[in-house]
Amino acid sequence: MPPIAGFWIPGAMPVQLLVVFASIFLIVIAMQALLKRIGTPVTPFWQVINLWLIIFTVFKWVITPPIPSSLLVMYMVPVTLILYVWISATKRSWEPFKSYALDTLTGANLHHRTLRAVIFVALPVVAAIMTYNQFKLPEYTAPPEFRTYHPAPPRTITVHGEVIDLQTARNPFRVTK
Repeated sequence: MPPIAGFWIPGAMPVQLLVVFASIFLIVIAMQALLKRIGTPVTPFWQVINLWLIIFTVFKWVITPPIPSSLLVMYMVPVTLILYVWISATKRSWEPFKSYALDTLTGANLHHRTLRAVIFVALPVVAAIMTYNQFKLPEYTAPPEFRTYHPAPPRTITVHGEVIDLQTARNPFRVTK
């Protein structure tokens, strides 16, 4: 059950979702301004990662009823593309993003080497866990003795007062050789 399930009002959910995203946007802007004021601004690389995680969290755990995973993937692909276009729209935001990503891939310093090691270990582990969860057998299969099967047809039926023996009757519509 989503944590704020009582928040949603039937019929007003689209407007409420816009209010949730606007609130998140304002909170993120306020936090970035506060971090910039104290001297530790958020780099564009981490801005994109944090925004992607926030949007994923809203789609996965805030929206009620929960959306199916296939729909979640279909929503997150355009979100990823939009964030990429947004970060690469200006040279001022693209250069720090690109340099941080390249420094992480090349291992420019200890911080980047640690982040690279975590990413290259965590991503395959997460992929393996997701693959295992996708293909494992469910734990709640019905025991075979409780399964019900369709009963066999009766030997005879009555149609318009005429008794027809189903085992010996001839079907006039079936072509026999």
